[in-house]
Amino acid sequence: MPRLVTLLSICLVALLACSAPQEPTVNLFRAVELGDLDQVERHLYWDTDLEETDAAGDRPLHIAAQQGRIAIARALVRHGADLSARDGDGHTPLEVALIRGRTQLAEMLIDEGAPLAAQDMLFRLVREGVSDRDSLAFLVERGADLDARDADGLAPIHRAVADGRLELTTRLIRAGIDINRHDEAGRTPLAIALTNGDRDIIALLRQFGAQTTGQPPLTDQPTEATTEIANDR
Repeated sequence: MPRLVTLLSICLVALLACSAPQEPTVNLFRAVELGDLDQVERHLYWDTDLEETDAAGDRPLHIAAQQGRIAIARALVRHGADLSARDGDGHTPLEVALIRGRTQLAEMLIDEGAPLAAQDMLFRLVREGVSDRDSLAFLVERGADLDARDADGLAPIHRAVADGRLELTTRLIRAGIDINRHDEAGRTPLAIALTNGDRDIIALLRQFGAQTTGQPPLTDQPTEATTEIANDR
């Protein structure tokens, strides 16, 4: 009987060894970047640290978000990758995905539990000059108002103009924002552009009928811009 038990134990160990995947042969960061799901799954099986950072402060989930690797990102999250972890620039994986225009991956992260405050996220993207149409539409569809003012009293159009973001300014105008929207100090986008002497943005604003003065809106109620950008996709 002891001999039989020994033989059964040997067979069980051999069976488990055959079912276990080989150890990874590619660095986890590189595997994620390449989209090599097999290598990533090996790392997950062999308990590679998912919160280790590279030289730039990125975790594997941040890299998956940058590259739009949905299946890999989902595998990482379901094996415990931190959805709230921040990279070297202070961005969560969800923020990285939206900065890069990876809206399908962003949607997956939200489904997996990543919190989204659409209006705050919009303000953050605008401050960074993100002009991706899909990301803006993604946030508008989830309740963000393109004409709302942030804690500094600036709507996205004011911020874009003040920062000299021509592409973002163009995107917002075409989305249907209020081109004569006043900031908290009473300035229109054109007034800001004239102060800064930004000729390209001045020409763009005038092309679309911007004025240096106008009647400030009575309230901060959402405008048609919140729906126009979604229809422009």
